[in-house]
Amino acid sequence: MNKHGGSIDLARLAVYILKRIWLVIICAAIGFGFMYWRASKAPDTYTASGTMFVTNSNPNLVNYGYTSTSDISSAVQLVNIYSEVVKSETVMQRVMEYAIEPAGENGNTEDVLLSQKYPGLSTAYIRNVISMKSIHETPMVQVSCTTQNPYLSADICNSVLQVAPAAIKDVVAAGEAKAQDYAGVPLFANARSDRKNGLIGALAGAVAACALLTILFLMNRRVEKPSEITDNYTPPILSYIRRAKGDEKDAGAYLLSDKSEMDMVESYAKLRMNLLYTMNEKMRRTVLVTSAISGEGKSTIAANLAVSLAMSGKKVLLADADMRRACLSEIFYYDPNSPGLSDVLIGNVKPKEAIVTSVWENLDIMPAGSVPSNPCELLESPAMQNLLQELEENYDMILMDVPPINIVSDPLALSGQCAGALFVVRQEFSDHREIRRALVSAEMTGLEVLGFVFYGEKIHQGRYYSRRSQKGYQYYNKYDTRVPANDKQNSQNKTRKQTSRNDNRGNLE
Repeated sequence: MNKHGGSIDLARLAVYILKRIWLVIICAAIGFGFMYWRASKAPDTYTASGTMFVTNSNPNLVNYGYTSTSDISSAVQLVNIYSEVVKSETVMQRVMEYAIEPAGENGNTEDVLLSQKYPGLSTAYIRNVISMKSIHETPMVQVSCTTQNPYLSADICNSVLQVAPAAIKDVVAAGEAKAQDYAGVPLFANARSDRKNGLIGALAGAVAACALLTILFLMNRRVEKPSEITDNYTPPILSYIRRAKGDEKDAGAYLLSDKSEMDMVESYAKLRMNLLYTMNEKMRRTVLVTSAISGEGKSTIAANLAVSLAMSGKKVLLADADMRRACLSEIFYYDPNSPGLSDVLIGNVKPKEAIVTSVWENLDIMPAGSVPSNPCELLESPAMQNLLQELEENYDMILMDVPPINIVSDPLALSGQCAGALFVVRQEFSDHREIRRALVSAEMTGLEVLGFVFYGEKIHQGRYYSRRSQKGYQYYNKYDTRVPANDKQNSQNKTRKQTSRNDNRGNLE
């Protein structure tokens, strides 16, 4: 199951939530605290209760399944009817007008009505605070009233007990009710349930957090693991390449060398061999390195792949065809103002004059040159075709670092002049929607995608190289007979040129 294919991978969803369990815990704690505080601040309530005895004295109920006037079950079933009758507006008005104090001071016998003793009392309020239920499925009916005033609770309950029997008899000719026990003034407030409310709030907070994470999971279209590429797209993954971490701002510090970590060297070697195997039957020697959007690492991949090919003995030309945003000079430390591809296509210089040699053994570089006003037109011009034919006669492989397909149309202009394109996908950065869009554009213009390069910082996690990342590093280190890691890093930092620095490594990708 895959969310990008129209279904949800429940295992991935569970892992996604577990990785963010801290958010669930925080939301649960907030929910608990809020509900606990709210419950603790709620005013005390008092419940007064009395009872009525219900009898069924209507012989006509025999036709409705009641066998006799003493049938308890029929009386219990009448409780629901009685409750609705008691809560009717007519009965509530009677309760409001019931005299709860028949004798006044100095022998005054004027009755005091419930509505007079408690000004502002309404029938709607009484209807909301009273309840009726059968006691253990017996003919006894409990009438309860819960308010914030113990005296008000008792007075309302007793008023209902006085008015209800007559009202029931008048409205329902199916039985009789008689007040059994009247309510006393409750001495203690109802038991509080602060902790229970807090737990309910915690559960609600946790559920809300899980729901939010589920929505974010479904909305997340970024590539997280290689299986998403192999399951959704036709081109194969030619290699998994770990993205180096660190605060090094020197662009060239991430360039592949004979002192690089063993797993990095092997990753690019695998990419090199798979690419060469893929191109066995190709007539052209030119390969584009591109991606869907900016920032996915295509320039880094192109530079290191060129170095890997050169290490294997291939004569390689790396062309910076991203004329709008050239950055290879920041990796190989040549003059960024050097004449390059655009100058050759315009006719200002000859191809040999635009190639930077001696940058690396077996590796030459053609800079982007001056920024032209019409890069796409230059790339699809006859001059470009003639240039590539000439270069392919002198090099075993030509790699072209081109702009992202979804940003500009430059890569598509070269679709008929190359063997195909390597498509770089960056883990937890590349968007499936952008990948599909780029692949559709490539298919429409006839640009063959030779394969994907999966590029990310978590390549060694999971089962990409081993069950445990540390074990994977140990496996490579057993076969690494070169300078130890610490010494090689120090040596590399001392000998590397520092003529050009990039304050923002994102320009490389």
